[in-house]
Amino acid sequence: MYSHAQDSDKLEMTNAKRNLRSLFEPDGVAVIGASPKPSLAKNILNGIVSSGFAGKIAAVNPNYAKVDDVDCYSSISNVPFHIDLAVLCVRAENILAVLEECKQNSVGVAQIISSGFAELDSEEGRTRQQQVQRWANDSTAPVVIGPNTLGVINLHRPIIAVGDSKTSEIVPGAVSGVFQSGQMITMMHPLMGRGIGISKIATTGNEVSVTTAELIDFFADDLQTKVIVSYCEGIKDPENFAIACTRARQRGKPVIMLRVGAHPEVRKGINRHTATEATNTYERDIRLLDDLGVITVDSAEDLVETVVAFNACRKPRGNRVAFASFSGGMGNIMADLILSTRSLKLASFSNQLRKRLADVLPRFANCFNPLDLSAQSAFDTEILIRCMQLLGESGEFDILVWGKDLPMSIEDESPVGLALSQLMAQYPEVVIMPVSQMTGPYRGIEIGGGPPMFGGRAILQGTAVSVRALGKVIAWHALAS
Repeated sequence: MYSHAQDSDKLEMTNAKRNLRSLFEPDGVAVIGASPKPSLAKNILNGIVSSGFAGKIAAVNPNYAKVDDVDCYSSISNVPFHIDLAVLCVRAENILAVLEECKQNSVGVAQIISSGFAELDSEEGRTRQQQVQRWANDSTAPVVIGPNTLGVINLHRPIIAVGDSKTSEIVPGAVSGVFQSGQMITMMHPLMGRGIGISKIATTGNEVSVTTAELIDFFADDLQTKVIVSYCEGIKDPENFAIACTRARQRGKPVIMLRVGAHPEVRKGINRHTATEATNTYERDIRLLDDLGVITVDSAEDLVETVVAFNACRKPRGNRVAFASFSGGMGNIMADLILSTRSLKLASFSNQLRKRLADVLPRFANCFNPLDLSAQSAFDTEILIRCMQLLGESGEFDILVWGKDLPMSIEDESPVGLALSQLMAQYPEVVIMPVSQMTGPYRGIEIGGGPPMFGGRAILQGTAVSVRALGKVIAWHALAS
């Protein structure tokens, strides 16, 4: 079991910390291997330009004078400004020569997009990766990210340098991610669609030098990051990882990780994906994550919903949950799920509260938890407000999960909106969590065309995935107390 340090200032990575500012906040960027032809390199170059990057941009390719509207140079040494970030999109066999040129020109960070290394599962690929790793270990060399990556994003000092042409609508926020698999940045898209902004994203690939641990450590100190997410195929340096996650926790930043590789068949795929040597340590890694208080999830959907839950749920005073909706069926589903979640407790209403509710609600409603307020109540603001007042003043629960049928916003001036808003105002100690029974886009008319919201926060979607997410958030807050 890892022993947590009591003073975060005493926690230091076992290797000297490297400056990753050039990765996220470069003043000068060069895309090596860019050309006018459709490719990852062209997507990266176009993304940097269209993101509103305020620094200097160059393409490097001896075959062109310009790539679109960006000046192109025959070599790195010919670029007329200092390169903080070099994005390498050249053939794997040419990487060492390009890295050497980066070192000669004092490049800050080299992000290797190219594949063709140990993930080939060949002697040639392994040898090539070992050569890059030895080169990166030189203290005079630039910081190396990769190889086999997709790029980097920072929305606060905007740069979108990824080989994904679908990221131009990302909005700034407080969620940062480190993904071994580049395409896993697509997990950010549903967050954006839910109105949750992104801070920084790094893709690490084969991790010959900079690891997931090092980036979590960076995000732990980053003032623009409040939640850290990760897709991981194996924890390469568990000691540094433990230090980084402990520092993040002490700064109040949850780390949510999707650690794949539970089955031997999947580990074979990982070897051909990022060649992560630690892939066979899945059981050890899961024990370490549990000990560190890292939130583990088993799917991309769970990762997204857990982030939404953290965004919607501040620290509650306890784990007692009340559920209210106009659907007895949804109430039964949610009650089963809550009762099956170890960190949650379905509140049991007292006889006094049940009698007071019965005096207010229509006779078609029930007065126990989960509450079925009956469809008749949906149109009566006075009944809903009085019901919420009775619930709030009872003090018999800590979290009210409000059940919706479809993923639509709760309008402020609707009967439900007025009742929940008044409950929040009068009883701020109660956490209110709207959850829609269904997931995905709703084809009806949404207010302003925006994502489903209440009180400026995203609404959770789906029954089982929402309860799992809520349970993980409550458990994390309890451990943090």
